[in-house]
Amino acid sequence: PSGVTRMVDVGIEPYLVAATVLAIVGQRLVRLVCEACAEDFRPPADLVAQVTTVPDIPQPRFRRGRGCDACAGTGYRGRTGLYELMPMSEDLRDRVVRRAPLAEIRALAQAQGMASLRASGCAKACAGSTTLEEVLRVTRDEALG
Repeated sequence: PSGVTRMVDVGIEPYLVAATVLAIVGQRLVRLVCEACAEDFRPPADLVAQVTTVPDIPQPRFRRGRGCDACAGTGYRGRTGLYELMPMSEDLRDRVVRRAPLAEIRALAQAQGMASLRASGCAKACAGSTTLEEVLRVTRDEALG
């Protein structure tokens, strides 16, 4: 959803954005847990509490890399994408025209079924592909509204 407000911020009139945009795609890259040194672990409760969108997965598999020669000691090797797609509904167009705050646009989009970047990342963290810390690092602006 931040793409809408960014277009308005650079000077595109809100009515033009509302009339011409069909959907907004958001993308962030997260680092992958290194397969050579990956180990299962249970993240601390305070870390999980920071992520309000942890999917209801019966048995999440959280992993992290210990650090090895293959990943130069980082615990990560490679990247994958997190994505969100926000189709522009009439209600969203109305919010854009009246210059609603990003938080309001995001809340409406999620109420209409948009999965956020953070939700996408949490699903990947629960599958063991990346870490919750990495998801929080790349989606920190999502928490700001």
